[in-house]
Amino acid sequence: MYVLALTGGLGSGKSTAAQVFAELGAVVIDLDEVAKVLLDEAPAVRDRVVGAFGDAIVGADGRIDRVALAASAFASDSATQRLNAITHPAILAAVAGALDALALQGEPPRMVVLVVPLLAESPLFLEPVDAVLAISANEETRIERAVARGMSQEDAERRIARQTGDAERREIADYVIENDGDRESFRADVRAFWENEIISREI
Repeated sequence: MYVLALTGGLGSGKSTAAQVFAELGAVVIDLDEVAKVLLDEAPAVRDRVVGAFGDAIVGADGRIDRVALAASAFASDSATQRLNAITHPAILAAVAGALDALALQGEPPRMVVLVVPLLAESPLFLEPVDAVLAISANEETRIERAVARGMSQEDAERRIARQTGDAERREIADYVIENDGDRESFRADVRAFWENEIISREI
């Protein structure tokens, strides 16, 4: 079972790449989705996050309001680091458990893709990984994509400013795919990566 970390900044194209890998038969684990489940279903994680950011991030239904949490967590570098220090170890533990369960299946998947937006910021997520694929795109394009998905330009710019740049991602990446063009060309590049680097590999 080959574990690939898929990383890239906001609007780089990680979701599209993950979709292509899933279509090709990979098991995809999105760490943002794991984080959402932990915030909703892991009381210890939820309580620590509320303790760090206050009751203002709790919605009327008692759940953490992710929009309010994002506004607080991305307000400064120290706030972002505070959230990551709480959530990242819990996310890693959950992912490790999921990978163990997959490995114990009668026929483990050939490839598992971990979508890790903040891999460069949190190297602990490299622990279960065999290789890293970084998706790169220029900042203007990434902001346009984020806005097209419904995010305000100000929010997109703020979030990108809190993330490391493509240069830092390239330093930890075994492979890089550029995504400054159209969606279908990018999907073709991801499929080519699968054919050249995954199918040809003895796993």
